[in-house]
Parts: sequence; C-alpha cells; structure tokens
Amino acid sequence: MAPDSTNFRWTRRAALGLAALALAATVFAKPKKEEVFLAQLAAMLAGSYDNIAQARGDAGHPGVRLMIVPVKAQLVGDTVFYVQEMAADDLRRVFSQKLWVLNAIPKREQSMLTQLDLKEPVRWRDGQNNRDLFRSMLMQDLLARPGCDLLWQRDGEGFKAALQANACRTSSRATGETLKSDLRMQLTADGLNVFEQQRDAAGQMVGDDLPDPWFRYARRGDAPW
Repeated sequence: MAPDSTNFRWTRRAALGLAALALAATVFAKPKKEEVFLAQLAAMLAGSYDNIAQARGDAGHPGVRLMIVPVKAQLVGDTVFYVQEMAADDLRRVFSQKLWVLNAIPKREQSMLTQLDLKEPVRWRDGQNNRDLFRSMLMQDLLARPGCDLLWQRDGEGFKAALQANACRTSSRATGETLKSDLRMQLTADGLNVFEQQRDAAGQMVGDDLPDPWFRYARRGDAPW
C-alpha cells in the first residue's frame, strides 16, 4: 500500500474521530443557565386562569378569564404567547388582546418580557382556539409598547416580574388620555397575581383605589397546551 494512501486513511479517521467527539460534546453540553431559566418560566407561565374566587368575595374585582397561550410566530420570536382577557361569565366579552415575547438575558437567570399590541385585534381574536393562526404573523401586525418591558426573575419556587423603567404608558379607553402604568406580576404553580395601576399627567390614580390592588388568578386545569 502506498504511504500517501495510508496517511490519508489515518488523517480521515482522525478527522472523523474529532468530529464525533465534537458532536458528543454538543449533545451532552450542559444547558446555559439563562436557557434553563427561560424554559422553566415559559412552562409555568402558559396556562388558563381565572379570578372567580377573588371576584366572589370582592366586588371591586370583576371576574376575568385569562388565557396565556404559547404560539409559534417565528418571525416575531422564539418564545411567544398570545394573551386574551375575557369576562368570566361570558367568554364572548373580550377585554384585551396582546402578544408577549420572552427573551433570555445572557449569563443571567432572568428573562425580559416584551409586550406588544395587535394592530387588528379582531383578526387574532380567540387565537387560543386556533394557534396555527400565528404562524403567519409578521412584525408589521404588531404595535410596540415602549417602556413596558417586564424583567422576570426567580422568587422562591416561582417567579416575579416588574417594569424596568418608569416609562410605560397606555391610552385610556374612556377618555383617550395618556396614562402612566405601573405593572408587576407574581407567578407560582398555583396561579398568577397581576398588579396594574394607571396615573394621569397630574400623578392622580385613575380608577378605584382598592384595598387589594392585585388581580389574583388561579390556574385552571382546562388548558389543552
């Protein structure tokens, strides 16, 4: 056998061996902590919720059904949720629709949640019943909410989130005026608590000053995802 042929075969075997080692290292590589955090948060956040128990004993909180639905919208993000709020006693009464996009923060056990409004809410209404609808979604279908990103981090066995800037603004449905929003969340395996208050340009709180300003949503067992 020619020396060149032997050298080629040994070189080829060595290259294949190195490739196999590289592949094994990739397969068995320990996931990055930010990826683990994001996966755990996304798994717990998705679900069907209601605050019926709270509303029953507190007239200041209307009964609400909350759907946080994982969807595939590749042109928007890798971890995307369609979020819809409805009247607990009449699911045809939709209060709000939005999109949430979760992104990992490199080298930190934290994730940033970006809130996006829908340009044509009717087009995506009841998207929890047709999740394939979001595969065609484009960024042009969405409206940004500057200053309204939420930073998620661990909180005991659950998670908590808060706005990262005192700059989240929304428009009043009743008057159209611009309001400054304060938003916080607490997430556990049993449910999701949401704190949201708006203040006008003079710093006065808009809406009822409730003894308990939190909406306390219990996790339901009827989410199919």
